[in-house]
Amino acid sequence: MFFKFDLDFVTFFLCVCVSHASRVMLDVLIIGGGPHALTLATLLSCPDQALSPPPPNTDILQGIQLSQGRAKTSRSKNKRGGATRQQTAEPEEQAAPDPESVSSCPPLAFRVVDSYGAWTSLWESQFRALNIPHLRSHTLVHTDPLNKRALQEFVLEKDRTAELHCLPDHTFILDENAFFNDMRLGKKDRRRLSSSRGLQKSLYFSLPGTRLSVDFFRQQVDKYGLDSVLTKGTVDRLTPVMSEGIVTSFRVFLQNGDVLEAKRVVMATGPTRAQMANIPFWVSSIAESYPEERLQHTVQLMHHHPASRPARQQEPRSQNQEQEESSSSFSSGPYVVCEPGQRVVVVGGGLTSAHIISIALQQGASHVTWVMRKHLQLKQFDVGDVESLVGRYSHVEHGIKMDGLAYLRQFYNESSVHKRLAMIRQARKGGAVTPEAYAALQPYIQNGQLAVRAYCQVTEAKWCYESQVWRLSLCGQNGCETWTGDRIWLATGCKLDVNQDPMLSSVIKEFPIQVLDGWPCISESLQWAPGCPLYLMGQYTALQVGPHALNLAGGQAASARIAKDIIFQHSQSGDGGTGTQTTVERAHTEEYIQQMHGLMWL
Repeated sequence: MFFKFDLDFVTFFLCVCVSHASRVMLDVLIIGGGPHALTLATLLSCPDQALSPPPPNTDILQGIQLSQGRAKTSRSKNKRGGATRQQTAEPEEQAAPDPESVSSCPPLAFRVVDSYGAWTSLWESQFRALNIPHLRSHTLVHTDPLNKRALQEFVLEKDRTAELHCLPDHTFILDENAFFNDMRLGKKDRRRLSSSRGLQKSLYFSLPGTRLSVDFFRQQVDKYGLDSVLTKGTVDRLTPVMSEGIVTSFRVFLQNGDVLEAKRVVMATGPTRAQMANIPFWVSSIAESYPEERLQHTVQLMHHHPASRPARQQEPRSQNQEQEESSSSFSSGPYVVCEPGQRVVVVGGGLTSAHIISIALQQGASHVTWVMRKHLQLKQFDVGDVESLVGRYSHVEHGIKMDGLAYLRQFYNESSVHKRLAMIRQARKGGAVTPEAYAALQPYIQNGQLAVRAYCQVTEAKWCYESQVWRLSLCGQNGCETWTGDRIWLATGCKLDVNQDPMLSSVIKEFPIQVLDGWPCISESLQWAPGCPLYLMGQYTALQVGPHALNLAGGQAASARIAKDIIFQHSQSGDGGTGTQTTVERAHTEEYIQQMHGLMWL
């Protein structure tokens, strides 16, 4: 009996040892498979190109053909005088790195773990659930960091220019609910664009459709062979493995029991998980039990698990097959937010609330009440007042020149994180709705089916079991009123508090850092702390990247910084280890501005 017990123990011990020995140590593990992660994975898959120096000219239209006529004759003078060069270049020439300017970097062993097991699947399901027709970022901002014209080239190759949403040069809306006056282009800029053909203008200054964007993502995955690095799994926690006060690796525990090990981890999930939803105070005060579907947060809708995609075909597919596959992924349509004839209240003033309202009205809601704490803000993008932060035309606000380039330069030169946070809040100013979304809702406002309650808050909510309806107390500038209806939707966003993120609890315990109103004060390379090679992406990086951190442009910038840091360390360490240097040398402000090139309209 003793011998048998001892043999069983030895067998178990050997199995554990073999399992541990067979576990691959990754150079990098990316948590999350969204657009930001896709951008970073593309850089890590081509380390030599990622280390290539940026072009000397920061002009966003460098290498972009505005019109056939100008492309043949346009030349620009060198600042030192005399020397001229062509303004356009072939895509292949632009993407190819200079072999003399960068040293060869050994390949990186990296993987991506995503809960849905497919690139940008959650992003796609969110757009489908909200029935969003097009992106809010223009075509110069996308996920391919190695070719800034990749999306435009994809549109032309697939003949899908009809899926570009062109923005008008001038939009003016003025009513009792909102004000929006946007002269996006100055006279000089309009003259410059007027010389271009209509197709060229629409290619570079328009918003790509959602289906078009999804297909572009998939084409990028195929182009760089990124399907093989993505693994389906949900991260439960990550634990740093320490040696003499420095993290040598991370153990990442998945909910299915698997454990991954990596020298570096990039967290590309952001504070958008359902447990971090921003729930108003009055919800916790509801004493009665109510049906769960009668009060929901939009985060629950966005995290509704999408249907599994069909297996990807390995043989070549025709253009019609690709578009049919894309259409099938959207065939399930938007999420059911109400039943026909129901009365709905939507709390929140951002673009998500406008999408929820639009879906509710399309699904037959008899009446919708739109409640928001402030006035209704209309902005084409979610950053910048009158879009000044996404262009090179300027205006003065509170004594600060709000030109896009000047703003970014001022932000990156600012050493005080408190002042940076103030600049971020000034730029974003809370939730906002696009003029197009608001214009689509105006007919319902005019016929009385949609009521807008600005400067108004819910102070109390009660569920009436007998009549199966809600009774809310709404208080605003004109006093209080009682709303009676069937469903409540909370479009109040997510809490940004890194201290409350369960995935980061072990790291925070070992490496406490300064946190400013929930925003982590991380390094310029977006590393958590010296000696802890955990990198962040998305909104958590705003104090370093800027107010655009959450957007695709922020993903471009964050990917460039992280890839540069990781690849530099990897190429410096002969054995592929983490190396002794934890951060690259301080980058210049102009380099950070160059990383945000997609924001610059002209």
